Amino acid sequence: MTATARLAEFVVKTALRDCPDAALAQVRRATLDSLGVTLAGATEPAAGLVRAVARAEGGVALCTVLGTGLRTSPTWAALANGTAGHAHDFDDTSFALMGHPSVPLLAAILGCAEAEMADGAAVALAYVVGFEVSAALGAAVNPAHYTRGWHATATIGTIGCAAAAARVLALDPVQTRHALGLAASLASGLKENFGSMTKPFHAGHAARNGVFAAMLAREGFTTSPVALDGRQGWAAAFSQTTLAPDALDALGQRWHLLTTGIAVKPYPSCALTHPAIDALLDLRARHALAPGKVEAVEVGVNHVVPDVLRHDRPETGLERKFSMPFCAAAALATGRVDLAAFEDLPAPPEVQDLMARVRMVVDPSLPDGLEQHAWSRITVRLRDGRTLDSPPRGASGHPGQPLTDAQLRAKFLGCAAPVLGEAEAAAVAAQVERLEEIPDVRALTSRLVTASK
Repeated sequence: MTATARLAEFVVKTALRDCPDAALAQVRRATLDSLGVTLAGATEPAAGLVRAVARAEGGVALCTVLGTGLRTSPTWAALANGTAGHAHDFDDTSFALMGHPSVPLLAAILGCAEAEMADGAAVALAYVVGFEVSAALGAAVNPAHYTRGWHATATIGTIGCAAAAARVLALDPVQTRHALGLAASLASGLKENFGSMTKPFHAGHAARNGVFAAMLAREGFTTSPVALDGRQGWAAAFSQTTLAPDALDALGQRWHLLTTGIAVKPYPSCALTHPAIDALLDLRARHALAPGKVEAVEVGVNHVVPDVLRHDRPETGLERKFSMPFCAAAALATGRVDLAAFEDLPAPPEVQDLMARVRMVVDPSLPDGLEQHAWSRITVRLRDGRTLDSPPRGASGHPGQPLTDAQLRAKFLGCAAPVLGEAEAAAVAAQVERLEEIPDVRALTSRLVTASK
């Protein structure tokens, strides 16, 4: 059996009863988080530009563009919602994928589910299937894939989104194999675009292409049977790796949702900045640090980080999200790294001044496991001669130290309430707690709209 066929078999044969309860609990958390950041991102310029093109192109009004009054076709809704969901870079991450799993998956799934009038159980199952396919492929080809310059949210996520869409559309094994094969050719996304509107577009791009691939396969579109694992297939082209079928043997046996897990973001910036932000906020609180006391800050990082956090002197809010000097200075100077921190232009003088004293260096002693690529260590040198250290650490929200349900709910309400109102946002959160019981997904999506276009 080819690797492509093995993935298709998993997509088609997995049933909700096969999924551990703990995995489904993760799905509900991921859904809540993704809906919140998508609603918050709907007002961002990148999201608005995608909607402008969607309106100009037109589309059958089957699906909801969250946080707006626009309805459009499944592919356009997937693109619009995926872009909005990643616009703040506030959505969750997967260390196996080395990217953002949930926003693209949910955007693709909702696009199909509304058109098919699917229920909440179908949404939950499609998420599990899509996540496991994405994470399994990520574990097979990373970190080589990611370090070559590919943005895995799109290059791997497109295939995961195709798997999820195929499940909602009830494709058979042959159709599903063709959907995955077509997704392999549609997959693309470059890390060089980090810090621009194109990065959030990648999440929408993955969702849209996943839906598009599944819809074409349903109509009879065909692809190579080894599009993923052939000599010139996806794995070989994207990572110079052979994707052997046995690399996927654990599908349905070992659940990435429960092992490598999901990292939920407490800060709206690249996940690789989060351990440093946590450490500097801790040091600031414990030692009553003021910016004027700090002579220099050194942030030790993994070797993969400098190619991602490329903006030492960011000029835009989007570039700030990929700037260790900015994120470190904001944490230490102001004690907050929230949505407003990336919108206030120019940065406060104390942040600008401190940025010049932040240095990021590669520390070979840091651990190099996939789940530890984000780890950082911190050294703060004070003007009175003292040195404060924070040893190597991950971040809050990572699978080893997840946000509590209360913290996750607070994050959701902080994102959703300004869009929907406090009462409606709380009602949506309660509804997502019973995701699998929703009889028609439109009972959820109909609550996620506003009068805005």
